[in-house]
Amino acid sequence: MGISQVQAEVRQATQAASSLQDLTQITTEMIAQAVSLSRNTTSQYLNELLKQRQVVQIKSRPTYFADREAFSAQFFAPKLDVYASLEELEHEQVRHNNVFKAFIGSDQSMKEDIERIITALAYPPNGLPFILSGNTGVGKSHLARLSYEYCRQEGILGKNAPFLTLNCAQYYHNPELLSSNLFGYAKGSFTGAVTDMKGLLEEANGGVLFLDECHRLDPESQEKLFSFMDTGTFQRMGDTGVLRHSNVRLIFATTEDLQGTFLQTFMRRIPIAVKIPNLNDRSKIELRSHIYASFIEEANRLNMTVTVSPWIINRLYNHTYKANIGELKTDIRILCARVFSKTDDKQHMVMTTENIGNGLLTDLLAVNEQETIVQEPVTFTPQSVLSDYIKAWHDDNALVNLLIQKFLQVDSDLQAHKLTAAMVRKQVARESAALMDQMVHQDKRFENESLKYMTALIQKLFDYLNSSFFVKIKGNAVVAIANFMYRKHDFEMALPPANEAKIEHLLAVLAENATVENQVLKAFLDLVRTQLDFRLDAFNRLLLLGYLLSLELNAVETGQHALILAHGFSTASSIADVVNQFLNHKVFDAYDMPLTVSVDQVKRFLVEYVKKYDCHKGLIVLVDMGSLMVLPERLGDLVNGPLLLINNVSTQEALLVGEMIQQGAVIDEIGRRAQDKLLPQYKLTYPVIEKTPMIVTTCHTGVGSARQIQTLLENSIPTDVDYKVEAVDYAFLRKYRETAPMFKQYDVVAIVGTNNPQLDSVPFISLETLVSTKDSKVLHQLFPTIEDKDVLTSINEKLIQNVSIERLLSAVTILDVHKVIASVGAMIERLEEGAKIHLSNNQRATLYVHISALIERLIRNDKPLDYSPQNPDERVQGLTQLRRALADIESTYAVKVPDSELNYLYDIVFEA
Repeated sequence: MGISQVQAEVRQATQAASSLQDLTQITTEMIAQAVSLSRNTTSQYLNELLKQRQVVQIKSRPTYFADREAFSAQFFAPKLDVYASLEELEHEQVRHNNVFKAFIGSDQSMKEDIERIITALAYPPNGLPFILSGNTGVGKSHLARLSYEYCRQEGILGKNAPFLTLNCAQYYHNPELLSSNLFGYAKGSFTGAVTDMKGLLEEANGGVLFLDECHRLDPESQEKLFSFMDTGTFQRMGDTGVLRHSNVRLIFATTEDLQGTFLQTFMRRIPIAVKIPNLNDRSKIELRSHIYASFIEEANRLNMTVTVSPWIINRLYNHTYKANIGELKTDIRILCARVFSKTDDKQHMVMTTENIGNGLLTDLLAVNEQETIVQEPVTFTPQSVLSDYIKAWHDDNALVNLLIQKFLQVDSDLQAHKLTAAMVRKQVARESAALMDQMVHQDKRFENESLKYMTALIQKLFDYLNSSFFVKIKGNAVVAIANFMYRKHDFEMALPPANEAKIEHLLAVLAENATVENQVLKAFLDLVRTQLDFRLDAFNRLLLLGYLLSLELNAVETGQHALILAHGFSTASSIADVVNQFLNHKVFDAYDMPLTVSVDQVKRFLVEYVKKYDCHKGLIVLVDMGSLMVLPERLGDLVNGPLLLINNVSTQEALLVGEMIQQGAVIDEIGRRAQDKLLPQYKLTYPVIEKTPMIVTTCHTGVGSARQIQTLLENSIPTDVDYKVEAVDYAFLRKYRETAPMFKQYDVVAIVGTNNPQLDSVPFISLETLVSTKDSKVLHQLFPTIEDKDVLTSINEKLIQNVSIERLLSAVTILDVHKVIASVGAMIERLEEGAKIHLSNNQRATLYVHISALIERLIRNDKPLDYSPQNPDERVQGLTQLRRALADIESTYAVKVPDSELNYLYDIVFEA
């Protein structure tokens, strides 16, 4: 097994390398330490692997190694077994980084097609003709140009070789003119032919001729062309006695179906046909790459930095592009042009919903945002490179590719009779669970609404399967599977046919040895196909089957069972997972109960559980609530063995019980020892510190509302003002009063909330008073240690803005709330200064909310308020002041506030 360990370590290290420079870490010394072998033994094994052509060696001081198969998948297929230096390997890499890398999808959906094109271009003496088909805008012309650049890069053509294009559609109504342009003509062959003229076939001699829209070639031109492809000769129009030669590579392109459009004799001369899929049919990574590449192109064109809001990126990602890449590029160029025309700063422009114009905004609003790919603004510079962004998307690719290699190794070991089916089952389960857990724990997008929807849907699917198979897929497992299903488009998994066959073989072996899990998987895949229109390849199916195996749905019967019952989405599952992993064995099943579940529903679950499992040696149930202790009476004699219930379940309790189960303790002993050892202990200390001022928030409706008030105050207090804010339960304050812990640690200066807890030594300020008063004494009471009036004024303004933001977040859908708040704040300052007035906090908050909603209504062209005041003559001066104060807002958002809306604002400001 020593050589296998060495090979596995080299493979894993090679797969972890992101550049050739990383290979310098894979030395004999490093491998020896990793596999716990001597350096000499490791060196012998490496030399043996080198003879077997399993590894590549880079001679240097020290010598480096790379697994050949993993290196080929990660970088390129190496030509040599031994390289004199890393520089020699890097030189070979440069040759492999051909111009086709610029074609998005060259290593994904178009990988095999690009290889076929390279084969056609390299075939002597003049390559093989090939035809590109696909709808308008898919990139046929771009791919033809790259084919020409590849020939120059590889020395197939000279550096000055010509590249000529003929769009056959331009001559659709004049086939003779098309033929003359293509083949040339002799003097006098038709009226106006006053001299001999070369055709494009001659002009392109030694280079490439690209015939676009070739379905417009008439039958006669097709016949002449297939004759040229056979012989390499042709005749000019009117010059029937002279055969001419041209060494030219022919590339054709069409938007039409190849069958029935061309002469069969013509198509037989074109051995390679490449169909380029529509943009909407390409992988998700390719679509995202095209969006980013287009923004990089515009940043380069404008020579400025472009920052795009996540809302716009996500809408572009979910849009359906009827005209493919061409439409996408045009849309992004129009977006950039619109924002550029409104941007004063020619170094950096920021693209948001507020500056792209109402027309473009309306188009994007119509897009159904199903998937969210970014949550933060994305910045593109003229120096940006697409690969920089792609690397960030593929953080998990190394993990997935590593798992593929491990699966392939398992299959090889199975075929070589090094592993039994049972060992395969265990290895696949372990590796699948490790990947799924790692993906979930490192993912920070669970707040994504689309992912939440996916999780809820997967939960419903497994709830449905539960009734058929009586398997309980735990909350944690649901999250893991939903996460993988949501993100599977982000992974590149282009398996060659040979490796695909190995994965299918593993699936077949496991299906025979995992009946229940395989049935669950098949049913789940049917539901996924119906509900989500998802079809999973062999690797995805193997990964999910392995993960289901890791859950031990069909565990070996022992006659004794242990179960954790707890309320919450995955509370019981989480405790059971931790304990089972810690004990390295499945000891506990878990049932995650909804908060509203009744005791009778729990009883029904337990009845089904004991029907499924033989519990004659006993059933141990850990529960989280004392009310469930009545279960033994409810179950009566339905359980055919002793039933032990222990309440107040925790990880510590489950671990203690699990260890006793593993040690073979009898069931009554488990109960006694658990009761003796789990009595709580506590020790309370207070730090000796100088007391910091504290504001306590409270609300009679609960601590949740108190926390909202706490957040409101914290966001309003400057960072350099040392005040603590703490949310405290109202009933707790009423009960413990000044003996509560925070009074010992802090100097509580005031209580803010909705109800007065009646503490004698601490003043109470109602939230309503705080946000509506004009009296500065309230703020002095709240912040008694602050003497600076400007700081208090700043706190007051920030408080009102934050109150308004909280209200706006649920009301405003397309505006940047923080930006519009700043705009309205500036408007209020201008109004107070111009009209010589001072608005109350309540008036300010009302203006923030109303004007923000007003701007959004005007942008959407909604019908304005129908409002006519009774005293229009008395309002002239006030309306003038309002119009002046609103001028900047009207200019910024390109709106005009109608008189009816202006009069409504007048009432808020002057009639309050």
